[in-house]
Amino acid sequence: TTATPSGSSFSMIVVAIWGMAGPVIKNTLHYFDPITFLTLRFFITSVVLVPLLLATQKSAVRALFRLTAKEWFVLVVCGLTGTTVQLLLLLWGFSLTSAIDGSLISATSPILSTLTGWWLLKEHITGRERLGVIIAFGGSIVAVLHPLLQTGKLFSGSLVGNLLIFLSNVAWVAYVILSKNQLRKHLSPLLVTTTNFFVGFLSMSLILVFTHSLPKVYYQLITHNFTVYFGVFYMAIVSGALAYFLYQKAQKSIETSEANVFIYLQPLFSTPLAYFWLHESISFHFLVSAVLISTGVILAGTKSRRHLL
Repeated sequence: TTATPSGSSFSMIVVAIWGMAGPVIKNTLHYFDPITFLTLRFFITSVVLVPLLLATQKSAVRALFRLTAKEWFVLVVCGLTGTTVQLLLLLWGFSLTSAIDGSLISATSPILSTLTGWWLLKEHITGRERLGVIIAFGGSIVAVLHPLLQTGKLFSGSLVGNLLIFLSNVAWVAYVILSKNQLRKHLSPLLVTTTNFFVGFLSMSLILVFTHSLPKVYYQLITHNFTVYFGVFYMAIVSGALAYFLYQKAQKSIETSEANVFIYLQPLFSTPLAYFWLHESISFHFLVSAVLISTGVILAGTKSRRHLL
């Protein structure tokens, strides 16, 4: 499979959207806890996507009724890993670490995606890609373990946050592989995206019911200023419905390793936003990590760029 201009363009748009998501998440978590935030986000995304799917892809909806019990199970697991599990770990991590560090670590998911795509999907990895992955992996290790090296404390808040975000990357890889498998079964990107978020909404609603006082949640929602909801709508519509759909479109035309290598570039968008908006500092360890990861991207992305020429 070779990269197409449309596939690479979709990937770059997704990178810009998800790159800005880290600071948006960090700011919004001042007003909502992760469970409330995600439940509201998944609800809004589902409200947007479900009617759109029913109105534009009735044949795709009918394809759901032809799935076997095993295929339904895989589709539900795909939704859980791509929304509830991955994003709950991500938001929990962001609540404990900085937006700059969190965005840098979350941008290292292509390391696992590339290796898993090569191992399970038998996708080709060139020597340059392998070298790029190794260098970028070194940069991610510096980013994740910096709090431990700096303080000597294993369970400092930021280290726990960094590790949670790294675990969210593992969940993301599971989602990438499962969703790629769903697309190979000729399910449309919009159908897979809508199903994922609807499963996420149902599962997060159950978690909310058993962990929160619903009257308190309702009071919180109606008393917040409307500007507080900017982050929720950005994550629900732009980073959720739009970005996930474009990501699935990209996966249709390029390999997993090529689609995910663009994600390394997220810090190019998240760092300036976190610095100027959230007033977070840029540390030496961040610069070291960013240089290593950028070097890995240049090497690993060579194949994608060559096919575009």
